[in-house]
Amino acid sequence: MPPGRPWITANMVTVARLIPMPVLAWALYQQNTTALWICLVVGTLVGCTDFVDGYLARKQGPTVLGGLLDPMADKIFVALVYAPFADIGFAPAWACALIFVREFAVTALRSSYERRALTMKTSYLAKVKTWTQMQALAMLVLLALLKDDLSMRVILWIGVIAPLVALAGLWLIKKRFWPGAVVMSAMVGGLLATYEAAGYEWAAYYILITVVVVTWLSGGDYLMASWRSLRGRGDIDRFDLVRMVAALAIPVLVFIALELSPRVVSPSSWALLAVLAAELSVGGLDNLLAHHKAASRALVWGARTLTVALLLLLALLLPAWGTSLFYAAAVVSLVGVAGEFWRGRHYYLDSKLRHAPLV
Repeated sequence: MPPGRPWITANMVTVARLIPMPVLAWALYQQNTTALWICLVVGTLVGCTDFVDGYLARKQGPTVLGGLLDPMADKIFVALVYAPFADIGFAPAWACALIFVREFAVTALRSSYERRALTMKTSYLAKVKTWTQMQALAMLVLLALLKDDLSMRVILWIGVIAPLVALAGLWLIKKRFWPGAVVMSAMVGGLLATYEAAGYEWAAYYILITVVVVTWLSGGDYLMASWRSLRGRGDIDRFDLVRMVAALAIPVLVFIALELSPRVVSPSSWALLAVLAAELSVGGLDNLLAHHKAASRALVWGARTLTVALLLLLALLLPAWGTSLFYAAAVVSLVGVAGEFWRGRHYYLDSKLRHAPLV
């Protein structure tokens, strides 16, 4: 190994946390106590590695590949847990669909902005959104495991108090105020109050509603502002429309299909998860390529995404052919997304190219 080159890089850690993610979906579909504990342990380990690759990225310096992989891993993590939640009936499909419509729509608008060399401003809530989604997953699994157990109350009280203790310690040592601690404590406090007043089922609804609200608050304002801005410029074209139509159609159709499917794992379930994860993963790449004026044209992008959406719709309308059509949608999505990553490899593998991190 060349002198000075680290043994472990941030990108290695990010790839390592992608590998066990399908285990999370598998464990949820088993719907038994042992599998849920596996899901909780694996999910916690995957979540902790997010801090590790963040630390290594700051220490070693950011890379284009890292800026692409890190948010992609976060989105795939969320997809491979929230989608099974909706599929087995543990979470309302409409709530999960709203989360992913926001993710797809913001990504589509960001590509429109990047190709025009415009900046899409993000808020503090955008940073809060990701860890809120991840922590909510852990809490939902814990509620399913512990329900009315005393240990659940202990965990919730710790969740209220620990961030405030950390806040006080940070202030005493470094005189730095950490707003995230207040947000975290307040959210868990609301969950604790709901749990005590109405039980674990309503507590699960509280978690999902909180995630939906935070997700949309973190993106709703600049979704509307960005769309108005693009309309005001008067140059909305097929590039923008194709991406926005696909951003709305694909997650909605996926979660309608999951809602209508049997409450057990099936071949259709894995096909739908593959579509959701693949289309989420390519969004960041599209942003990067749009920045470099190398994004796919409307015809190419639409050929993949609108074909996928059409196949999903046909599967819903023709249930006798449903499984085959879902598989066809997954194949089109995976092959098309792989083609996008191959075509754009120069822009995220060339060390000479630099790009601001994508949030």
